[in-house]
Amino acid sequence: MVDKEWETDEDELIYHLEAHKNLIGWVMDKLQAAGIPCERTRGRNPHGDILYYRAEDEAQVKEIVREINAKYNQL
Repeated sequence: MVDKEWETDEDELIYHLEAHKNLIGWVMDKLQAAGIPCERTRGRNPHGDILYYRAEDEAQVKEIVREINAKYNQL
């Protein structure tokens, strides 16, 4: 978590949205590097932020996300 005092509530929201946007882009880069075609969803898709097309990629997508989570969210 960022330990910062925000000038406005909007500044904090903008920071979190930019961080989220950058994270999604980074994950998509990793998926594409693994040969998994994907794109960003739009319209506040309730199914997630990244769309991948092939059902057979699901296990690899989940593994990539688990690896990222394990590396960056250690307690």
